Amino acid sequence: MTERLYWLDPYLQRFTATVIAFTEHNGQPAVILDRTAFYPTGGGQPHDRGALNGIPVVEVIEQDTDGAILHILARPLETREVEGHIDWERRFDHMQQHTGQHILSQAFLRITGAQTVSFHMGEEMITIDLDQIGFPPAVIEAVEGLANQVVLEDREVRTRFVEAEEVEGLGLRRPPKVEGRIRIVEVADFDRSACGGTHVRRTGEVGPIKIVKLERRGNETRVSFLCGWRALRDYWRKHRLLLESAGALSVGEAMLPEAVRALQEELKEARKALTALQELYLDLALPDLEQKVQPASFGEILVHLWPQLPSGLLPRLARRLSEGRPRLVVLASGGADGLLIVARGPGVPLDAREVLQRILQQLGREGGGGRPDYAQAPVPRVDLQALRRALGAAMG
Repeated sequence: MTERLYWLDPYLQRFTATVIAFTEHNGQPAVILDRTAFYPTGGGQPHDRGALNGIPVVEVIEQDTDGAILHILARPLETREVEGHIDWERRFDHMQQHTGQHILSQAFLRITGAQTVSFHMGEEMITIDLDQIGFPPAVIEAVEGLANQVVLEDREVRTRFVEAEEVEGLGLRRPPKVEGRIRIVEVADFDRSACGGTHVRRTGEVGPIKIVKLERRGNETRVSFLCGWRALRDYWRKHRLLLESAGALSVGEAMLPEAVRALQEELKEARKALTALQELYLDLALPDLEQKVQPASFGEILVHLWPQLPSGLLPRLARRLSEGRPRLVVLASGGADGLLIVARGPGVPLDAREVLQRILQQLGREGGGGRPDYAQAPVPRVDLQALRRALGAAMG
């Protein structure tokens, strides 16, 4: 059995050990050591990274069969005596996040009675799932306030092992998921939990705890939060965005919400005006387009190109020009949001999708789709002369 140095001293960054087994994992070289400071993935906490004799340790896992800790390496290790080095920045981040999770889970339990049913530590975000839903903003602020109060009080965080028969009288936040000797992590006079993860010695090292999002998932709530340096980096990023947004609108930070609401009202009025102008354009454009309709064996055909036109107008034009008559309509516009549309009216023995694909093939482009009576494809920045040639070749 590998001696777990990360339990004895989670602040240990360098150690020496002896290889007791050379092996492989999914085709990659791996070793088992007699002692290790590398934490394996488990309990919602990711594995440590670092190096053995300078060879990167890319993953650390605990084998289900015998509990051995497998160190998966970037390349083979050639000696039995090794010096290990832990990626301290990653380790300390995990210690901050995991200890912060214990504090936040207990804060939720004390204020709302909600129990944490699962925990996950990602590369960017930490989440806990609670067995309740419907937390008002004031309650979330109270939970967050209690958690940060415990951090600022700089309480001691202790770890110890107990026998299984001792667990019942300890008042653990949740029953342990393992049997035998149980490792207990205790935040002084606040939280006591069974946990095998790495933790800081005092709550002050956790740094700020910030809840950033709540999501309902059935009868549970997923709480996303950040601790320590992650929380501070998140604050830096959001504060920059706040200053940039306020500066762009030439208002103070406190006036930003009001300025955004005013912009939303202006946008709503502008959209109404745009819709009215588009309807006016349609009414003016339709008679002119009707003059360009040409006879065809199946009825009529209309082809028209615009150097640039809002793409939202083309579908409306195509439908109004093709509805209720045996007419094939091909419309296109250029520009960054260029669009090509093929629409057919009743009695036209052509599939709009096939006509569209013939045109696109001539252009050397792909994509698009639709129905037999209507199909479209984006053609951003299409050359109109090339499009005219492609139309002629496809329809000729």
